[in-house]
Amino acid sequence: MGQPHSTTASSTHNQLLTPPITPPSHSPRPSSPIQNFHNADLSHISRDISPLFRLVDPKTYDDILRNSKYQLPSDNEHVDRIQLRHLIFRYVWQGNFSSPVKEKLKNGAKVLDVGCGSGSFILDVAPQYPNSKFYGIDTALMYPSPDDSRIPSNVSFSQIDIVKGLPFDDNTFDFVHLRFLVQYLTEEQWNDKVIKELLRVTKVGGWIEIMELDLIFYNEGPNTTKLQKSTISYFEEQNINSIISPRLSQFLSSTSSFSTICHEKRCTPLGYWGGRLGEFALIYFSMAFKNMKKVLPQFMGINGNEYDEIVERFNEECEECKTYMKTFKYWGQKC
Repeated sequence: MGQPHSTTASSTHNQLLTPPITPPSHSPRPSSPIQNFHNADLSHISRDISPLFRLVDPKTYDDILRNSKYQLPSDNEHVDRIQLRHLIFRYVWQGNFSSPVKEKLKNGAKVLDVGCGSGSFILDVAPQYPNSKFYGIDTALMYPSPDDSRIPSNVSFSQIDIVKGLPFDDNTFDFVHLRFLVQYLTEEQWNDKVIKELLRVTKVGGWIEIMELDLIFYNEGPNTTKLQKSTISYFEEQNINSIISPRLSQFLSSTSSFSTICHEKRCTPLGYWGGRLGEFALIYFSMAFKNMKKVLPQFMGINGNEYDEIVERFNEECEECKTYMKTFKYWGQKC
């Protein structure tokens, strides 16, 4: 096997950042985790993203403006928080995956989605590729039940913990997808178990793709910094590194199992200054911090009312400071 080369294309704590909670009044709520997706007319792009975003990330701005296939939810759409996250980052990345697997999916492939959550990724992609078979796994029973008639016939979900090992044979899948597990896994689990299991079940010539976001805000205000540092410290007490992207890069590059490893980062604005993208991203992260009211006030040594004020100031500061975050993707081909 050749050494990889890198190319740059430019439990309580486990439940904190992901379970759906009631959105603010201006953020609609879903009737179901299964939702129809609508392609955007390019004429609507100007309302989806503000020119101010170009000051933060010109490449993402230009890519979205030039290549947009999607639009963000309309104000009258019902969107669950996890589904909203899916739509936000599908929009930021202008697609559900970056690996060059479209032809494989068209012809018929086996796809594994690790940490599938409510199934938003699979339920979006599977209908587009009826010749492929999609398997979603998660430790939490958030995905639709097997008897739900709305699940495509080429989709199945199972309650499986990757840390305990995957019940699949070696070289089973053509494409393995994982995202947003940063707050669930320790560095030791990432390196000693997860990446090794992903590689084991992937076919030679198959692709593995990981997307994560680091809990770092850029252009942050003082209250935003408090929330950031407190959340990082909280997860550190659980032995979880919430700034995982540098370590993921090292873990993947240290193996000799990839013929190539690609990586890219993209920025996401938080606040109305970033257009509708920034508006919905702020809604998502505001709800996440409100959900962390279960543990953070005590951890920070403040009461609930004081915490609410900090979260409110977080919303204001994102607008005032033009705050943004970054997501990272890594995708590689097994050799």
